[in-house]
Amino acid sequence: MPATTLKPGTGKELRRLLALLVSSIGETLGSLVGKSLVVRPTEPEVKDVDAFLAEMPRACAVARGAMDKGFAGKTFQALFEVPDAILMAGLLMMTPEDVINQRRNKGTLEGEDAEAFGELGNVLFSGFGNVLREQVGNIDIRYQDHGVVKPGVDKDGLLGTGNVFALPFKLKVGDAPETTGALVVDQATAELWNKGPLELGDAAAAAPAAAAPAAGAPATGRAEDEGLESIPAAPIRGTLAAFVMHPDVFRTLRRSCRRVGLELRRHGRGEIPNPAAHKNEFVLLDVPPGEDRRFDWCRRIKEMSDSTKVVLLILHPSRQRVTQAFLSKADAIMGFPCDEQQLSQKLTSLLGNAPVVSPAAPAAPGAPPAGDAPPA
Repeated sequence: MPATTLKPGTGKELRRLLALLVSSIGETLGSLVGKSLVVRPTEPEVKDVDAFLAEMPRACAVARGAMDKGFAGKTFQALFEVPDAILMAGLLMMTPEDVINQRRNKGTLEGEDAEAFGELGNVLFSGFGNVLREQVGNIDIRYQDHGVVKPGVDKDGLLGTGNVFALPFKLKVGDAPETTGALVVDQATAELWNKGPLELGDAAAAAPAAAAPAAGAPATGRAEDEGLESIPAAPIRGTLAAFVMHPDVFRTLRRSCRRVGLELRRHGRGEIPNPAAHKNEFVLLDVPPGEDRRFDWCRRIKEMSDSTKVVLLILHPSRQRVTQAFLSKADAIMGFPCDEQQLSQKLTSLLGNAPVVSPAAPAAPGAPPAGDAPPA
């Protein structure tokens, strides 16, 4: 299901409630960690949970709360990028700054950091409970557990299934760079909180068809991940920066990078490549209809450095668009959909005799295993 925002001027009750919940994050956690927490909501969306996972730019720590009373059996999730979770946990424990930075660079929420994040979750959901009891009534919520979800992967089922209502927010902890988190609840609960159905944009009408997998495609992000793990991870021979808009492209790309030995670094959907930042790397751009500016991005990258290998995946290719790709000096041009083996062969030919960088792919900060790295 494609992301669908609320129609302008609708969902006022729900927007007001979620704004209060976002505000409580800064109020409850800021005093604990001893740093200012600036949290600001962005535009809420309704997505199929697998689409939500597929489009996540980075691994996130999830604090999950269990609801009770009139909402018994329902859950509510707060997501924070893993480095932020480690930072807040370290501040809570008064860990030395250099140790916090080392752990953030490692990007794994474990040990005492994981325990401290659980303590933060307890306090966080206490604050959420105060807001919900006052604003919704006949509801209670308590911290249940926490875990980590990665782009395309929720092995513990922390986010549930079906359609979810997500409120992304921007978070800035002290002097750390601003990052993105989200509050997530199932759509049915969101509509009860809204005291009426959510009025969605036009894309909602296409949701049932869009949510169905294509023939031969995995049914869910979790099933796709099981297939990923079955592919032997090749030794790393380079880095591929992905500027990808279509979730199916990213799923295929993850498998190819694992097979051929490329560390995959995903960039945000709206991010524009900085040609100077990708010397001696691979860059892959998908080119959906209406996104022909990506041919210009390719041309600028190649003009900056011929050492950067650029792959263009053209969705719904035509003779004109293939000609544009050729003129942009792309190193490889493919149409999409294509299968993973075809893409792997193309990447292998571009790698040539590149030496092994490391005997195994190290996990980058906030990254899933199997060669993935977080967005730059």
